[in-house]
Amino acid sequence: MNTPTAHSKITPAHLRRQALVYIRQSTPQQVQSNQESTERQYALVKRAQHLGWAPEATVSVDEDQGRSGQGAQHRSGFQKLLADISSGHVGMVLALEASRLARSSVDWHRLIEICAITRTLLADDGAIYDPRDPNDRLLLGVKGTISESELFTLRCRRHEGRWNKARRGALVRSLPVGYVYDEAGAIRKAPDRQVQSRIPYIFALFERLQVARQVLVHLRDEDLKLPAKVWSGPQQGRIVWKAPTLSALVRLFHNPTYAGVYVYGQCAYDAFERSETTGKAKPRVRPIAEWPVCVHEAFPAYLSWEQFQRNQQVLRANWYRSSSRGAPRQGAALLQGIAFCGHCGRKMGLQHYATREKRAPAYVCYQAYQNEGGPTCQCMSAKGVDEAITTLFLAAMTPAKVDLAVGALEELERDRAATRQQWTLQLQQADYEVQLAQRRYETVDPAYRLVAGELAMQWEAALKQRDTLQRRSVAFARQQERDLGPKEYALMQKLAGEMEHVWLAETTTMADRKTLLRYLIKRVHLDGVREQGKIHLDVEWHTGAHTALTIDRALVGAWAPRTPAAVEHRIQELMPGHTQAQIAQVLNAEGFRSAHGKPFKYRTVRYIIHSRDWDKQEMVG
Repeated sequence: MNTPTAHSKITPAHLRRQALVYIRQSTPQQVQSNQESTERQYALVKRAQHLGWAPEATVSVDEDQGRSGQGAQHRSGFQKLLADISSGHVGMVLALEASRLARSSVDWHRLIEICAITRTLLADDGAIYDPRDPNDRLLLGVKGTISESELFTLRCRRHEGRWNKARRGALVRSLPVGYVYDEAGAIRKAPDRQVQSRIPYIFALFERLQVARQVLVHLRDEDLKLPAKVWSGPQQGRIVWKAPTLSALVRLFHNPTYAGVYVYGQCAYDAFERSETTGKAKPRVRPIAEWPVCVHEAFPAYLSWEQFQRNQQVLRANWYRSSSRGAPRQGAALLQGIAFCGHCGRKMGLQHYATREKRAPAYVCYQAYQNEGGPTCQCMSAKGVDEAITTLFLAAMTPAKVDLAVGALEELERDRAATRQQWTLQLQQADYEVQLAQRRYETVDPAYRLVAGELAMQWEAALKQRDTLQRRSVAFARQQERDLGPKEYALMQKLAGEMEHVWLAETTTMADRKTLLRYLIKRVHLDGVREQGKIHLDVEWHTGAHTALTIDRALVGAWAPRTPAAVEHRIQELMPGHTQAQIAQVLNAEGFRSAHGKPFKYRTVRYIIHSRDWDKQEMVG
C-alpha cells in the first residue's frame, strides 16, 4: 500500500479541497486507438491520492474526450473546471501535460491566472507547480507556449502536405458510385455494365429535360433505379439499387468526378462563421472558376467537362431566387422567371388570385417593398402581356418550324431506345441476382437448416423481384407500341407547319410553353410607369437583339368594359322562349358582341343572366 508523500508546496489548506484530474483526447479516433495515453491520464488519480488527497476528494473530469483543445467554447469539462477553481473548491489540477488542458495561450494563461488568485496548484506526472511562484509561473508560461506552437507547427505541416498531394491529384478521396480502384491503385469505371450505362443515361436525361425534378419524375415513371454504394458495414463498397430521390440526383449532377476531373478545395471556410454545436468553421461553396485544384483527365469520364459546366449553369438558373429565372412551372403566367421591371431593373414576381375570382395572375415588382421597406414599384395583369409575347414568339418561330419538328421526333426515338436498353440491363441484373442466390443455396450443407432456410428465402425474394421486373418490362413495351415511322415524321412536320395549333393544344402544358419560349427569349422588361394606360415591353432575345412593343393596360373597376344596354335588353326579350345556346346564336347573327368585342358563347350569356339575377326573377314570375 502506497503511503501519502509530503510535498513542500502542498499545504493542509490544499488537501481540504478537491483534486481534479483533467482527461482529454483530441479526436474520437484517438480515444479508440490511443488507449495507453488514456490509461496514463487516469493513472493521475492514484498520483493525487499518493500526494495526500482522499479518494472521495479526487475527481476525474473526462467530459471533453474526443474534443480539440484549440478553444474552450465547446469544452464543457474545461468550463466546469474553471468554474470549480473560481469557487475555491479545488486544491490541485492534474493533467498529463499542458497540451491536455489547453492548446491556446488565451485559455492557458486564463487558467494560470485563476489558479494564482485561488491558490490552486497545477501538476503533471513529474512535477508540481505553484502559479504564485515566479519561477513556476515562468515555467508554466513556457509550457503553454510550447504546447500552442507544437499544435500550430503540426497543423501547418499537415496542411501543406495535404495540399501538395492534392495538387498532384494524389490525395486519396472516396470515390462516388461508378468508380473503383483496381489492383494497382488506379481509378477505373465500375465493371458493372448496368452502372456504366445508367449514369450516362441520367446525364443525357438532364441534358434533354433541363430540370432535375423532371429527371426524377421520368425515372419514377419508367421504374428505373439509381446505383448507390454502401459506405460502411460488412458490405462496404457493394453496389445496391435504390429508388431515385431528388437529393441523390442533385449530388450526382454536382459531382465533377463524373467529368473525369480531380477537384480539391471546392469549399472555403470562414473562421468567423462557426457551427454552434461543433465549433467548426462553416463551409462556403466556391464558384468553379475559383477551385484551387482542378486536374483534368484524372479519371475515366462519363460526360465532358464542358457539359458538366453547362449542367451547373442550368442548375443554378433553376433556383427560385431573385438572381435566377427558375425552372419552368405549370403556373398561368408565361413570363415566370424572365420578367424584369423596366422601371428599377429588378426581377418581377408573380401574384396569383383565388380560383373563384377567375382572374389572370399579375406581374409585380415588390423587391423594394420586401427588402428595403419601400413601396411596390409597379403591378400589371399578365393577360395582355402574355398575349403580346405569344404573338411575337409564334411569328419568330416560323423559319425553324420543320427543323424543330424533325429534331423533336429524333430525340423522342433516341429516348425510347435508351430506355429500352436500361430495361434490358435491369433484367440482366435481376437474372444475375437469381443465379447468385441459387448458387448460394445449393452450396450450403442441408444439415444447417437455419442457414439453408435463410438462403432459400433470399432465392425466393430474388425470383419474385425478377418476375416483377419482367411484368413491368412487358407493360413498358406495350406502352411504347412501335418505333416511329414515316407516318409519325410526316405528322410532326404537318404540326410544325401549324405551330400555333401546337401551342394552343390541350396536351401542351404551361411548363412546355415556357420552355419553348426560353429557347428564344432571354428576358422581358416591363414598364407600366412611363406612360399612363400603356405598358412598354422590351423583349431581349438570346441573339442580343431587342424588340420593343407597347400595349394598352387592361381597364379595371369603373373603366372596365361593360355589356352594352342593347345586348342586355335583347337577352331579356329572348329568355322566355330560347335556351342560353340559342340566345348566343341569335346575338351573333344579329351582329352583337360582348363587352370585350368577342362573339357570344352560351357561357357568356349564362354569366350575364346569373350576374343580374334574371334567372331568379323568371322563376318568381
